[in-house]
Amino acid sequence: MLKLPLKFYDESGRILPPSWFYGVLLFLCIDWLAFIFSLASMSQTNELLTFFYPQKATLGLGLVASLPVLASLLLVSQRERLWKREIKVWRHAVLPLVQTGIVALLIVQIYYSMRHHWGFELMTGAKLTLYSMSLYAISKSRHLKWMIADWAHPNP
Repeated sequence: MLKLPLKFYDESGRILPPSWFYGVLLFLCIDWLAFIFSLASMSQTNELLTFFYPQKATLGLGLVASLPVLASLLLVSQRERLWKREIKVWRHAVLPLVQTGIVALLIVQIYYSMRHHWGFELMTGAKLTLYSMSLYAISKSRHLKWMIADWAHPNP
């Protein structure tokens, strides 16, 4: 008996990550996306970074805090390549890396709020809410836990 509907399995019978998982990981790496897109337009790099991150320390803290999430995204996206090399240990690091990154991003947002004397800002409030919801969803997802357990045997 399958744990999930058939659409959540790949052609080899392994459980695929849920589609919302990629969206959450991309949202958590939003600082990296803004940084890369600002570098893509060489003539306006400073203007774009100043627009999105008025305080330069905010960008740096966001980039460092989201590094574990970026590492997890890279591991999940390169799973076939890792399986071909018979490397399986990495699967245990996926969820803890994401959770560590979310906690770090939450700490950065709390630090940012504290520096602004707890004044309400819509983006900070939205980020705090979405980070908290992401942490809860990733921690409680049975799909992700089954996926990690299923990836112990990459060749079914």
